[in-house]
Amino acid sequence: MDTFTSIHVPAPGAKAAKVCGILAIVFALTCLGFPIAIGLGIVALVQHGKAKRLAKAQPELYEPVPASGMVTGIIGLVLPVVMLPFVGIVSAIAIPAFLGQRERAREVAVRTNLEAARSLAEATVLDLRTQGPGRVPSQDAVIRTLAADPLIQSLKNPITPSAPAFQRGTSGPLGTVMVYADQVEEGGVTTWSIQFRAAVGRAGQPRMLQGEVITHIQEPLQKPAEDGSPLVQPPAEPQPSSEAPPPVELSPTPRN
Repeated sequence: MDTFTSIHVPAPGAKAAKVCGILAIVFALTCLGFPIAIGLGIVALVQHGKAKRLAKAQPELYEPVPASGMVTGIIGLVLPVVMLPFVGIVSAIAIPAFLGQRERAREVAVRTNLEAARSLAEATVLDLRTQGPGRVPSQDAVIRTLAADPLIQSLKNPITPSAPAFQRGTSGPLGTVMVYADQVEEGGVTTWSIQFRAAVGRAGQPRMLQGEVITHIQEPLQKPAEDGSPLVQPPAEPQPSSEAPPPVELSPTPRN
């Protein structure tokens, strides 16, 4: 008598359920594909149910369906719900720290631009003093030299990319290094300088970076006293004369 051995094959959908369940777990662990993980978990459960029905209806053709597809599908559905609070806590800590680090990096870049312009202005002032000893360096000439320098022209604004990195004036966009001539008189001393300033923002609060290059200082000829009143030179004392005084004539006294 011949013996026939029936060959069972996996039911349609069993393998798909297992693959979709594994992919759902992977996307859930990445913390970026929660919607995809939920969708794949649902597909895994549907495919597992389909394969189980077919295997039950035709047991002579299909082998029993393992529970791996159902287990991985359930894990793929539950894992996003469990990890969602954890992701929220991590995001609440990491995102502000990342934004703060980016703002600090931009501030450092703006400060670097300001220091580059200030150093070039100092070198220009020294060069003008060397070319004309005894002459006061022109503030306008120094600013024009800065604006025409290739290094200054190559600078980029790290905060506002559409705005220039260097501009003449007292106010401008965030990240732009503003340069202008200034003159201050305090205590009778007049100071001519070139001022540098750049506005940066950290945590929504604007703050100002500043720098200066002094081109000339003029002190008064007569310095004030400590109490603020001008010093008055005391009058010169009369010097004794070297000439002998004229003789005094005495009239004779009449006798009685």
